[in-house]
Amino acid sequence: MESISLLVEMEKKMGSLITSMHNQNLASKPSKAAPKLYTMKEASKLIGRTYTAIREAEKSGKLPPPEMGPNNRRVGYTLKDINRARELFKTRLRRDPNKDDCIRLSFSNLKGGSAKTSSAVHAAQYLAEAGLRVLLVDCDPQASATTTMGYNPDSDIDEQDTLLPYLEAEAPDLSYAIRSTFWPGLDLIPANLKLFSAEYVLAREASPIALQRLRSGLESVEENYDVIILDPAPSLGLLCLSVMNAANAIVIPSPASSYDMYSTRSFLTMLIETMDTLENLGMEVDLKFVKLMVTRLDENSEIQVALAEILPDHLGVAVLRNAVRKTAALDRAGLHGRTIYEMSAENMPRKTWTRALTHFNRANNEILTLIKKSWPSYKSDLRNGGTID
Repeated sequence: MESISLLVEMEKKMGSLITSMHNQNLASKPSKAAPKLYTMKEASKLIGRTYTAIREAEKSGKLPPPEMGPNNRRVGYTLKDINRARELFKTRLRRDPNKDDCIRLSFSNLKGGSAKTSSAVHAAQYLAEAGLRVLLVDCDPQASATTTMGYNPDSDIDEQDTLLPYLEAEAPDLSYAIRSTFWPGLDLIPANLKLFSAEYVLAREASPIALQRLRSGLESVEENYDVIILDPAPSLGLLCLSVMNAANAIVIPSPASSYDMYSTRSFLTMLIETMDTLENLGMEVDLKFVKLMVTRLDENSEIQVALAEILPDHLGVAVLRNAVRKTAALDRAGLHGRTIYEMSAENMPRKTWTRALTHFNRANNEILTLIKKSWPSYKSDLRNGGTID
């Protein structure tokens, strides 16, 4: 009993520490309620129109006038402003609902520490910044994605706010769990520790219908989204099997180390067996793409760099060309409870931030290109001499 008491006391103290960290992160700048501002040059590139065209639309009243700061200087554009301009100029990226499937993309690996959640959240924010309608679904009871999006899973999220009621067949669809976030174009289905009960719920029923439930739930809301990002736990429980059944694309984040490669190979072996099982149960498995993404690459490690360089020789196009490097910028962003996309050169040395931003942008642009290539409407543009980049 004494050991349990010690654990209880330790858990309480950790809870207090996490609450304190959470409150401090929300109180600091920039806050979760105020996404970054974009310069005119950045906004012009994202909107796909010239500075002159944007200014003319503002002058004519087609776009609201920009917020002006001291010395009558433009403060900057929010992503909401940019999306409004995209809608006006008809440049906002969208899938064709009559031709293109909603991409349900899972970031999956069995091994913890693979940067799975970091990769999922950064991809979700990047795709939303590109103009897509994105739903981030936290399928991990550890709720790291939920925390990164500004919520304290212990105090802000009730089990009724998670996937659990739908998986228990207590809700007709997943709309009840969707909430908007501080990041325009990005919605969230949160998680907390109570979501672990889903393992018992699914095990109790233990049927193909149970494993199909998450997919059905996502299909019930996907008409409102272009991409759904799934962040499962680093395990192969029944909830993760449900994620595998629901996903139609997979990215496998993995550091370039021997232990992580062994784990990733084991994950692939189990994934093959899982897919075979699902197909034998009559469940359709149709993956648009499966890619390995090298994460946390330490450029000071000769072994890691060498391994990352030979991966394409062995895996070919199955590995993303661009790795995400290990960087002090990501550590600093994590200290503030933020992503690289929420930080700026004001928060750290510009060179450090720019390097990290470039790594994430390159990898996520590859993912965006894969998504576009999976959509027939963009394949048609490519055949007609257009570009999908």
